[in-house]
Amino acid sequence: MHELSLMGGVFEVIEQTLSLHKVKRVLQVKLKVGALTNAEPEALDMAFEAYSKDTLCEGAELIVERVPVRGRCRNCQYVFTVETMFFLCPNCQNTGIEVIQGEELLLESLEVE
Repeated sequence: MHELSLMGGVFEVIEQTLSLHKVKRVLQVKLKVGALTNAEPEALDMAFEAYSKDTLCEGAELIVERVPVRGRCRNCQYVFTVETMFFLCPNCQNTGIEVIQGEELLLESLEVE
């Protein structure tokens, strides 16, 4: 379950951010998770619950926004959503595709008290 290690990185960022502010508790954590991370929302929820125990995040709501894979053809520069794991430009059929979205794991926001 690699979601635990992913959430460990998220909590490093949360802790750094919270150390800069006087916060009573965290109410909501919003993440953007790219489809290529292969992170399952349910497993992220379990990892979040484990990491948040006895912290300012305990009891906070976790919101996970899934981000689809988008690619740009290196041949014709066409930008498109990748529907399958076979990266093929729908415009020119080239296989030289640059991933421009879908690999991210971002802490988008924290709602705090």
